[in-house]
Amino acid sequence: MSLQERIFAGKGDIKADLALTGGRIVNVNTKEILKGDVAVRDGIIVGIGDISDKIGDDTNTIDITGKFVSPGLIDGHVHFESSMLTLAHFAMAAIRHGTTGLVIDPHEIGNVLGKGGVELVLSEIEDIPSSVFVMIPSCVPSSDLETSGAVMDAPTVSSLLYNDHVIGLGEVMDFPGVLGADPEKLDMIEEALVLGKRADGHCPGMVGSDLAGYLCAGISSDHESLTYEETIEKARMGMAAMLREGSAAKCLHEFIPRLVGDGIDLGNFFFVTDDRHPGDLIRGYMDVIVRTAIDLGIPPVDAISICTINAARHYRIDHLVGSVSIGRKADLVVLSDLEGFVIDKVFVSGSTSADAAPKPVYPAEVFDTVKLGVIRAEDLWIERGAGAGAGAGTDADVEANIIVAIPDSLFTDWGIETLRPEDGILKPDVSRNILSIAVIERHGKRGSIGRGFVSGFGFDGGAFAQTIAHDSHNVIVTGANFEDMALCVNEIRRLHGGIVVAYDGEIVGSLPLPFAGLLSAGSIESVDAKLRFLHAMMDEMGCVLPSPFMTQSFLALPVIPRLKITDLGLVDVEKHELVDVVRE
Repeated sequence: MSLQERIFAGKGDIKADLALTGGRIVNVNTKEILKGDVAVRDGIIVGIGDISDKIGDDTNTIDITGKFVSPGLIDGHVHFESSMLTLAHFAMAAIRHGTTGLVIDPHEIGNVLGKGGVELVLSEIEDIPSSVFVMIPSCVPSSDLETSGAVMDAPTVSSLLYNDHVIGLGEVMDFPGVLGADPEKLDMIEEALVLGKRADGHCPGMVGSDLAGYLCAGISSDHESLTYEETIEKARMGMAAMLREGSAAKCLHEFIPRLVGDGIDLGNFFFVTDDRHPGDLIRGYMDVIVRTAIDLGIPPVDAISICTINAARHYRIDHLVGSVSIGRKADLVVLSDLEGFVIDKVFVSGSTSADAAPKPVYPAEVFDTVKLGVIRAEDLWIERGAGAGAGAGTDADVEANIIVAIPDSLFTDWGIETLRPEDGILKPDVSRNILSIAVIERHGKRGSIGRGFVSGFGFDGGAFAQTIAHDSHNVIVTGANFEDMALCVNEIRRLHGGIVVAYDGEIVGSLPLPFAGLLSAGSIESVDAKLRFLHAMMDEMGCVLPSPFMTQSFLALPVIPRLKITDLGLVDVEKHELVDVVRE
């Protein structure tokens, strides 16, 4: 519809093709519930309130008496790859739950496929009915202490910022680079700011003068606060505070009661998931977050505003989405119950027909990204090696650094345990919940293997591995013995990526993820069914973590404290350095 036609539609000279009548509008601009109708022409809202002059003989009029019209919900920051679905399948699943707006950071695809992968995502958006906005990955790789499949330097990132679907620079995880005024990182940020686009932040634990320096770089948001106090300090300094409730990291139940109790204005807060596993996505999406916020004490209109207009205003896209306003996209959610946020209908650009995911054709190279040789059990051995003290015998006790996995958290703790080598080899000790862990470079570059130990999973036999290992997505494997660990890795090699569980020398379950080793080309239902089966296998093995695959995937992320592992070894995140398994 041309600008001239929009004007005529607004005046009523061109009649609406859709009218929602008899309902009440959730007006997030004024924080009111108003009686009124909504008129839509060619996917654009052209009338609210009295729309009698806009209804013609061909207008599809839908009576929604007793119901409410809300703006479509927006996820303000999500890596859709965590769903293990292609963007098209993810967007379709989101629409079912009233989420019509996505601010995606295709950081995972970028780490495997580089600029070509990001361009593939940008091209896919053209056929997706949702309002999809892109933040260009700023840290590929996220750290120099890992090996990624690609490198996206400042000129590469800058060239992508000019795409019409791009609204900013993705989370700047390299905060040491920012604080040290690294020219490469500053070039990326400056290019985004010159274009009038946002630069997302990623600064867990940062407060005080370091935070002030980080903000002075032009970075405007954060979703990684460790504590409520940290979130408030960032908000008071002017950061947009993302309240994250994903499949792996959650803060609503801790933060919202305190925000409400302290009387904090929530105009500069918005909801994000960061990640969403397929099972969680089937059960709900941003609608679950809105309901949770209401249950925790935020009034319904305010909760909806946080999930709509707040995100849109922050990203400067509120002229397109985020409210039931004239001239905005008709991304609308009809609610039969406001307090319970019960969804009756979802309109995307004024249509309810967005049921089937488009089927794009992908190039062959996206299915050939697992480039490693056959792995033997001895390749994963952890030798007593250096760091045990001069003159020590090969079977003398040693102190080892242990990654401690924390349920429902991206953060880890740092344990120190005494281990006794056997024939000079350090082995898992399942009686003390100590398993072996390794990260194997899979992009065909170094062939490097980082080895270590992890506690917290709790199973006493078998192993599991996956090609989802944030952020460089090498193969990560955890197990009670080296033989099952090697078996998992070799099966992943055969599948060209995925998740594999083995026990007692046999593969007991797998989920192939051949697209960049991250995604399935199948439906959300098929992915969820396979993943539920794998979770059942992990339960049978005695795993005590609720989300072992999600937890494992973040053990390789060397930019979130405290102790992590990459293909180069154990990483002390705070000091940004490699550490030995065996302590001096």
